[in-house]
Amino acid sequence: MRLKIKSFLLLTIVCCSFHANAGNTFFQLHGTMPIDCFFGKKWTPLFVNAKDTVHWQSNSKKSFPNEGWQINQDELILLSGRKGGDIKTKNQYSNFELKLEFKMTRLVNSGIKYFVSQMKNEKNGRIEWIGYEYQIIDDFHQDEIRGFDDDRGATAALYLLYAPSKKKHLKPLGEWNSLRIKVKNNRIEHWLNGKKVLTIKTDSKEFEDLVNETKFVNYKDYHKKNEGYILIQDHGSEVHYRNILIKEL
Repeated sequence: MRLKIKSFLLLTIVCCSFHANAGNTFFQLHGTMPIDCFFGKKWTPLFVNAKDTVHWQSNSKKSFPNEGWQINQDELILLSGRKGGDIKTKNQYSNFELKLEFKMTRLVNSGIKYFVSQMKNEKNGRIEWIGYEYQIIDDFHQDEIRGFDDDRGATAALYLLYAPSKKKHLKPLGEWNSLRIKVKNNRIEHWLNGKKVLTIKTDSKEFEDLVNETKFVNYKDYHKKNEGYILIQDHGSEVHYRNILIKEL
């Protein structure tokens, strides 16, 4: 019995190590999703190949856009020119962990939004798709991007609200970066290239006060958002994505 237990524990360690270091390669080669150390929850692919566009729709239609977005093998490419528009998941999420890779072009300005829902802008009366945003932007040419005023608009920021750690490491244009967004209850984490760069408690007075200092004050209860769609923003710039995976917590 003791030998069996030791063998099981060893196999578990091997499984965890394999998943942590080669999970994406495994499911791409074998067409299956690895399980987190046997008993964990599965990562669900939102995009690993062209078939996965069925998980996405535009804001105006219940289907993937016919133009503006391009599939190149395992890459989801947003083309410049704003012809595609934003795309959002067909499902809504509350507690989750999202991870993906992105590759930026010069002067890129995009982002991954979550907890997206339609909200009324009390200032102009319009109904708009609004959520929290993990910013993706060309930090290397900040002076050339309109509206990029401080680090609350930098890559990995919670857009307009919280700047990422100054110790973050953003890879050069043309190279693949990885991001992770983890949300559980009222805690949000932003990760960049394997390092946590931001942690927030959305039920704090600080968070509410910061919201009230931005344009988001025009959306009632914006600071209380805790469920919605995941959205990839089309801000007119070319950006590449791949290996988009989600795990509900």
